[in-house]
Amino acid sequence: MKKIFTLTFALFAFLALTAQDNVIRNGDFQLGDDTETIAGLADWHMDKEAPGSGWWGDATNRRVTLTSGDSATLYQVVEVITADSVLYDLTFYAADSWNTAKVVVIVSTSDADTTMRTILVTDSLVIDTDNMALSFGFSANSEYVGKNLIVEFTSTQLEGDAAWTHLDDVYMVKRLPGVNNPPICDPGAYQTVKGTEEVSLDGSESYDPDGDELTYNWISTYPGIVLSDPTAAMPTFTAPDVSELSTFSFALFVNDGTVNSDTLLTNVTVIPAAELVRNNDFMMRVPEADPESDNLKDIAYWNIDELRDSLSGGNGAGLIWLASYDPTIYQVVDVIGTEAATYSLAFTARSSWNSNSINSIFSVSDADSAVRTEIAMQENLTGINPDEGISTSEDATYKHVLAIPANSENAGKNLIIEFDNVAYDDGNDDGWCEIKFVSLVKEVVIGIGSDAVKNLTLYPNPASGMLYIDGDLGVSRLEFYSVLGSLEKRIEGNDINQINIEEMQTGLYIISLTTESGIINRQVQIK
Repeated sequence: MKKIFTLTFALFAFLALTAQDNVIRNGDFQLGDDTETIAGLADWHMDKEAPGSGWWGDATNRRVTLTSGDSATLYQVVEVITADSVLYDLTFYAADSWNTAKVVVIVSTSDADTTMRTILVTDSLVIDTDNMALSFGFSANSEYVGKNLIVEFTSTQLEGDAAWTHLDDVYMVKRLPGVNNPPICDPGAYQTVKGTEEVSLDGSESYDPDGDELTYNWISTYPGIVLSDPTAAMPTFTAPDVSELSTFSFALFVNDGTVNSDTLLTNVTVIPAAELVRNNDFMMRVPEADPESDNLKDIAYWNIDELRDSLSGGNGAGLIWLASYDPTIYQVVDVIGTEAATYSLAFTARSSWNSNSINSIFSVSDADSAVRTEIAMQENLTGINPDEGISTSEDATYKHVLAIPANSENAGKNLIIEFDNVAYDDGNDDGWCEIKFVSLVKEVVIGIGSDAVKNLTLYPNPASGMLYIDGDLGVSRLEFYSVLGSLEKRIEGNDINQINIEEMQTGLYIISLTTESGIINRQVQIK
């Protein structure tokens, strides 16, 4: 549910409003100097000479990391308050990097000296629980006319002295009296299901600020996935019985009878129904475990060769975090037969701090699985670069395939999968990684629609003129679908690696790429 907070002096029940331009400058934090400190950000300020937090990422994915221990807010002077009746809708992205409890949003005013601010409205929004949104406004000729309007952010910690909080995509729309106000689209939270299960998409949290009735328009371009009713708020479909961990995107826009909302995406991750891994989301506990425990020893079916009190990793919320100085976490998944078999392992992981690689390992054992022999290891690099200030990474899906020949020397032995966290080599061995959504399928045939193939990139995005494909998946066909679901462009050939898009209209498109590994869908903006 979107949280709405309105100042007591705002009077809008009688108004029809129209959206204006975004009034936040540098809301994606891409403007600034070459340093990694908040002081280098354009248009943003902090009342501290040397804040301990900073910003990092590549040039297309900037974000601020707030430190609660700074005891200061990050703020922007938005504009001077006018005599108009006006409503502001503020939205932003926030995520826990470490120990965050809440994000605190503050609306304040000031005279010329913006270091002297008066708080008008504030609220604490719980990470992963509340939608990050705030609405407030001023009636005509309010007492604040002529003062600076300021938006501020800070955060609180769960425990201890400090928390680190990611902040990005700050956006504030100013609405003045006028004609129709566009509706707001909400395609619902990401979901994870097993193949053959029924899935319900949920756009019911979409709304219209004017109270107009909405119509819904869902778009799916995946062959084999048919929505029960693309015009319903909550259409359903049956998840395909994929043969590897696969992510499917669905687009939604709503209409208030006059104008469309923005088109937004939600994802459904499908886990193979025939997977061999048990408790692949780490949610099950061993029977005797304390339900409040996050110890790795308390995860059902998974094992780790170290005493309970010696472990630094833990689990919760559908994932584990594994310290680099912990041993590997492992599971016995199968008994190797005499027939030829192929095992395909897929999992989602990221560096939550200083993890250079999350190595996936296939090993074998006799009855005692504590004595294992490694037969295949794959480095899965996270892409961090601490020398450049990048010690965390976004979630990525990795795939590791093992082929066992017929009458293998390991026939009759236990097959085991293991995960090992390797820290960046700075001499401290202080890395942490997160692992979730583990899947292992025997005798894999690559299924349709897999977004787990990470070696395919479309660039630039947004694009104009030419769009390029980087990867070795053998693209033989591309189909461009508009936000209305209509096919706008189709290209066929061998190993397509570039497309001329000069004649295409600007806007958001979903591109369906037919490759040697199946069908992969991507979103691209043409400008």
